[in-house]
Amino acid sequence: MRNVHLSLEFAPNARTISFRGLALLVAATLLFGLAFIQVGLKMSDNAAQKQNIADLETKRRVPLPAPPKPTRADPGEAARAQFVRQTSRTLTTPWADLFAALEAAPSNVALLSVEPSAAKRSFSLTAEAASPTQMLNYLQALQNDNRLAGVTLVSHQLQLQAPGTPMRFQLRGNWGDAP
Repeated sequence: MRNVHLSLEFAPNARTISFRGLALLVAATLLFGLAFIQVGLKMSDNAAQKQNIADLETKRRVPLPAPPKPTRADPGEAARAQFVRQTSRTLTTPWADLFAALEAAPSNVALLSVEPSAAKRSFSLTAEAASPTQMLNYLQALQNDNRLAGVTLVSHQLQLQAPGTPMRFQLRGNWGDAP
């Protein structure tokens, strides 16, 4: 008997699997597997980082010990410190600006008192002028001086009992930079 080879190919023009195609399929499967492993490693790293963050949050929520209560300050020490601060502020006040501005004004006005406030950089002065015109000229001269600010006439009064009936007036203003 003769062996007869029977061919039952229903699609005679169909492609057959070649070695090259099989090699590409294996390579693609390996690459897919490597990518799958990389994703798994990244997910593992991500989970570890989330756990670290959760641990840090837990540690942060743990209440810290209360800070030590401040010791009660000695009233005498507090008063001395306040005195030192006030003296330092007074010594660093630009008195020269105030006195230079007052001296630059016309001299036909007699200054009776100057009361500066170092903390507020303000002043109040009392003066006498021979006439209302001299008083207004003095006021205008102080208002025009750029070392002074906000100079205003607070009060004025004719001194009937004094010889020559001078005009006594009071001014207020500021000098120097604001504290």
